[in-house]
Amino acid sequence: MLHTRSRASMIHRLSLSIWGLFLALLLLLAAAGYVAMRVAADKIVPMLAQHTVELRANASEGLFPQAERSVARLQHELLWRLARTDHEATLARFDTLFARSPDGLWRLRPELVNAESAPTLYLHQTPQGLSESVRLRAVVAYDLLREQGPALAPPFFSVYMDFVEDGLMVYSPGIDWGNGADASATNTGYPTMQGSEPRRNPLRKVFWTPVYLDKQANTWMVSVIKPLDWQGQWVGTVGHDVSIQTLLDKVSASSDDTATQLILSATGDLIAHPQLRQRIAAANGQLKVSTLNDPLLTQVHRMIERSGADKGAGRTPDGSQWVAWAKIQGPGWYQVLLLPQARVNLLLAWGLAALFGLGALGLLPALWLLRRRVRSLVAQPLQRLTKAVDELGQGGEPQPIAMASDDELGHLAEAFDAMVEELVQKRAMQFAHARALQTEVDERRRFMTRLEEERARLLALLGAMKLSVLLVGSNDQVIYCNAAFLAMWGIPEGTTLVGRTTLEGLESAKHLMQDPELVAEQRINSVANRDKPLQLEIRLRDGRIITHHSHPVHDAHGHYIGRLWVQEDVTHEREVAAQLVRLAEHDALTDLYNRRRFEDELSRFFHDAERTPSQAALLFFDLDEFKYINDTFGHRAGDTVLNQVAIEARPLVRDTDTLFRLGGDEFAVFMPHATLDDAQHLADRIVRNIAQTPQTVQAQSMRLTTSLGIAHFPSHANNAEELVAHADTAMYMAKHAGKNRWSIYHPDRDLSREMASRLAWNDRIARALDNNLLRLHFQGVYHTGNGHLAHLEALIRMEDEANPGQLIMPAQFIGQAEKSGKILDIDRWVIHESIRLLAVHPHLPGIAINISGRSFDDPDLPGFISSQLQEQHVAARRLLVELTETAAVSDMGDAARFIAALRRTGCSICLDDFGTGFSSFAYLKHLKADVLKIDGMFIRDLPLEIDNQVFVRAIIEVAHGMGKQTVAEFVEDGRTLLMLREMGVDMVQGYHMDKPKADHPALRHPSAGQRH
Repeated sequence: MLHTRSRASMIHRLSLSIWGLFLALLLLLAAAGYVAMRVAADKIVPMLAQHTVELRANASEGLFPQAERSVARLQHELLWRLARTDHEATLARFDTLFARSPDGLWRLRPELVNAESAPTLYLHQTPQGLSESVRLRAVVAYDLLREQGPALAPPFFSVYMDFVEDGLMVYSPGIDWGNGADASATNTGYPTMQGSEPRRNPLRKVFWTPVYLDKQANTWMVSVIKPLDWQGQWVGTVGHDVSIQTLLDKVSASSDDTATQLILSATGDLIAHPQLRQRIAAANGQLKVSTLNDPLLTQVHRMIERSGADKGAGRTPDGSQWVAWAKIQGPGWYQVLLLPQARVNLLLAWGLAALFGLGALGLLPALWLLRRRVRSLVAQPLQRLTKAVDELGQGGEPQPIAMASDDELGHLAEAFDAMVEELVQKRAMQFAHARALQTEVDERRRFMTRLEEERARLLALLGAMKLSVLLVGSNDQVIYCNAAFLAMWGIPEGTTLVGRTTLEGLESAKHLMQDPELVAEQRINSVANRDKPLQLEIRLRDGRIITHHSHPVHDAHGHYIGRLWVQEDVTHEREVAAQLVRLAEHDALTDLYNRRRFEDELSRFFHDAERTPSQAALLFFDLDEFKYINDTFGHRAGDTVLNQVAIEARPLVRDTDTLFRLGGDEFAVFMPHATLDDAQHLADRIVRNIAQTPQTVQAQSMRLTTSLGIAHFPSHANNAEELVAHADTAMYMAKHAGKNRWSIYHPDRDLSREMASRLAWNDRIARALDNNLLRLHFQGVYHTGNGHLAHLEALIRMEDEANPGQLIMPAQFIGQAEKSGKILDIDRWVIHESIRLLAVHPHLPGIAINISGRSFDDPDLPGFISSQLQEQHVAARRLLVELTETAAVSDMGDAARFIAALRRTGCSICLDDFGTGFSSFAYLKHLKADVLKIDGMFIRDLPLEIDNQVFVRAIIEVAHGMGKQTVAEFVEDGRTLLMLREMGVDMVQGYHMDKPKADHPALRHPSAGQRH
């Protein structure tokens, strides 16, 4: 059967030609019109945007200039009144207005407090008492704010005056600031005071504070401040709080799909943005543009910064946005309008469509008339000829055309009739040959169909891969590349690399590479070494790392036909590995090397010392009476002191030496290849520097001292263990010698003193067990989601027999008890007492107890726990046994067997201090714990430590994936609690909820302490 070929009629082609001619003319006119509209838009758009943003800036200024004038007037009025006041009468009136409260603060007398119509005051008593200047200013400021405050608020939120002597006089309708303050209230260090200090504001100008959220009013504010100088001295400030909530709401409400409104400070802080309100709020009202990694906002800030003008308009460097800005008087912000170029292009497209439509309406009638004329002259004669041709093409027997016309169409008809006679004779021969060809074609078509299906499957597989794949022929031309390859090298999607050489294909990506010549050299090597696989690591300028693998490809006969390129972006994997290595070797608090790195350094040194004789010194030191700071001011203050000590000690250590934090307040300095004299010089510098550096803890200045011990290799030790033990002993020798000094290890003074101290503590612990001097304190562990009490943790204390009522903390005696073995008796006492309390308080959810690592060697302890639970009729699930990770890991086999025995009793198992070891996650496979307690070193300052946040999230995800619960300890503030709740931690414990106490509310009655 012959294939029928479709034919287009002459009239149709002629009509298309005419249509094409008119369409070309129409497109030319439309293009000219579009260019004209585009040029006009580039001039009009910035003018309109500039005018719009100026109107919005003028509307946004609001109260700012008025507030500046108001504080300047108030400052002038206050100074004028101070200059003319009667000192004796005013000083006498001070005592009638103000009185000192029991907490030491001066406040307005209670019978005079009227927060609706008069200001309130809190003022600290200075060590020398209140000066005459302070009392005069307090009385005059009180009268001034009482007279003029109600008229100024509103429009302003408040009007106030700061005292350099640490006090505040403020009027805000209905708010009693004086009674709301306590003895810790202070304005020292506030931006209002810092910006008024003469050294920072020598010209005594009015200035604006950063944006802040007033939690009492639940609104965003800024403050305008005027420094107050009197009698040649700086004595305070005068200021207004101005609410900007309405301004922020207007910015959000005014933005739509057409344009975006925002407010930006001159220093690159984002004050208002309709899509970033929550992030701005989280950044305390001022979000750094540089932290957003937003190319558009970065370009906008640079345009405003480089212009140096208060207003302007222009297009961003990438051409995507029109930007117009105008300065808001007062705080110096900029009202910014962003108009997408795409929106302008859309309007131009609509104009082009309208122009095109009008042209089309004018041409349609002319085209219709022309078509009718062509049809009458050409179409009808051609129809007869076409019909005959179609019959012939379909295998029929056409009749002679016999067209009578003598024009070109008539001659064509005669030639057609002659051709028909010849074709009829040949048709028979062609039909037989066509059948044979059709059979061959059908077979090849089936083969090609199968081949195409296989090709489609292969392309789908390669296209779905995240690895970039490139197939190169033997002539170095690209045969195939997937979408991942184009995306990896920034090649626009849709770009065709097939048929181009690899050199041409990577030419556009050379600017991304740090070393393009290395890639070019690898390409040459792949041509020279066809049969060898090659691999290369390509580093890009943006920090990415690409691994490149090139494999030769051979056909079924072993002939080389090209190469396969496989490339992978391994940047993330490298970054994660580097971060984990850093977490493993660095202390999270001080960023010094940790105990793990310390042990590695010692091991490496002594391994090298076996081949190359050398010498080294080790310095151990800790802070004297550091426990007092933790117990008195809390662990956060202790962390601050440790950080400061690390900062002070780091510059004293040579580049060849290494400073470590081993844990708690223990530090070490390892000095390879150092003499004993070198160690003594460094020890003297460290002890003197720490003693001479004042430490400020919660506004209290104090000086700490340190005790330092020195051990030298090979003088004092033969291996790493002896060197560490002898440095530690030397440190305690320094403590016994009076502290605030250093000591060199002396073998003759080692064992006797240590044994005496150990025997003394053994005797005290034995008497405490015999005379019932051990005490339990309890701290609550709460469910993060609803705040309900999950259980209590039992914490042991010892009553000092020499000072009844005075408690000894466990850090002082637990270590001695572990060395002597008395810890086993203490563990059993804690177990017995905790189970007894669970029996007495059946409403209590449970109690967690801490078990020493020494108890792993006691095979009878699980049975003892089980018998105590049965005797007291207490459900085993109410007893949670906590084991420290370090103790469990020190002997994995004994720990695993001990945990298995405990689980058979029905008790829950908690792995305490989780995360202190780098391989903590691996331990979970062997230690079948139910609960993981994340070590406090990762929780303290969690909102400020990005590395700790990454590690804590990883612990939570792994624990939940393994069906375990998590507890976060040392939760000491609300921000940390909120962050842990968002991360998904199950339970929390710390001073933010409650402190350890003997009479915990949960032990009093069923409802007490059940919710925090």
